[in-house]
Amino acid sequence: MSDGTDAAGLADLLADDCARRILIETKNGPCSASELSKRLDTSEPTVYRRLERLRKYDLISEEIQPVTDGKNYKVYQAQLHSLTLTLTDEGFEITVSRRERMADRFTCFVENR
Repeated sequence: MSDGTDAAGLADLLADDCARRILIETKNGPCSASELSKRLDTSEPTVYRRLERLRKYDLISEEIQPVTDGKNYKVYQAQLHSLTLTLTDEGFEITVSRRERMADRFTCFVENR
């Protein structure tokens, strides 16, 4: 593994239809677990379990979204940009390319990097 990612665990996660659909739904903008549950026609507990697994591999980010009624809720957005699987003499190597987070881009801007 070139970036320390567990190849078998990641392959298992991406073999899961619900996890893949969550990544697709959150690629272009953040969604709440409730929104994802409706879009995917699956239970919220199932969505939360997949979100937790996706977060373990840093494939999805979680942010707090403020709402006008004073309550806040979490939204999720895909961080996966690309994934490369390479066959080596030792087995498989996975390289994961992640999107740059807005906070990271802002930090780079402020620090003039």
